[in-house]
Amino acid sequence: MSLRSGKWGAVVVGAILALGLGVARAAAQEPDGADLYRQQCRSCHGAKGVPPQRMMSVYPGLKTLADSTFMAKFSVDSIVAVLRHGAGRDMKPFGDRLSPAQMTAVAKFVKGLAAAPHTP
Repeated sequence: MSLRSGKWGAVVVGAILALGLGVARAAAQEPDGADLYRQQCRSCHGAKGVPPQRMMSVYPGLKTLADSTFMAKFSVDSIVAVLRHGAGRDMKPFGDRLSPAQMTAVAKFVKGLAAAPHTP
């Protein structure tokens, strides 16, 4: 192996390592939608998207996020809009508490609740 090919090998290995670290950092920076949902949404909408009975009595219009028929009407972007601006009198906006990336992560998680099998 010549000195020149050894240098190129080191450059290639270095580039591969740098790319791998960049991907790991990007993944580490992506917000955890499930965790944010647990922190911000679970108390009203329930752990699996089915509101607890006590919350249904306080907020009769509270939606079941695990209802695939209901959730099929909404895109991730429209869920983000609801998070950002709130809904009616009962759901306060989260635009001042969550970043756009965090709201998108929550919206993606919520879309997944409707796809997952659940028990009431």
